[in-house]
Amino acid sequence: MNPKSILDRTEACRALGISRQTLISWIQKGKLKVWKRVGHGTNAALLFERKTIEALAPSAQIDTVSS
Repeated sequence: MNPKSILDRTEACRALGISRQTLISWIQKGKLKVWKRVGHGTNAALLFERKTIEALAPSAQIDTVSS
């Protein structure tokens, strides 16, 4: 999968205009699907498909964070 088609937790929150707590709540309620979880526990990296985030916020301008 193209790395540009994947968003991390921070990018997803920014694109959706929500907090990290709201993001976790949406995942638990089934409103948002995690594409991949890397690691274990609360510090696991959560990755999301860009198209999933865009479907929830179609007008969002999603810019990836440059390293």
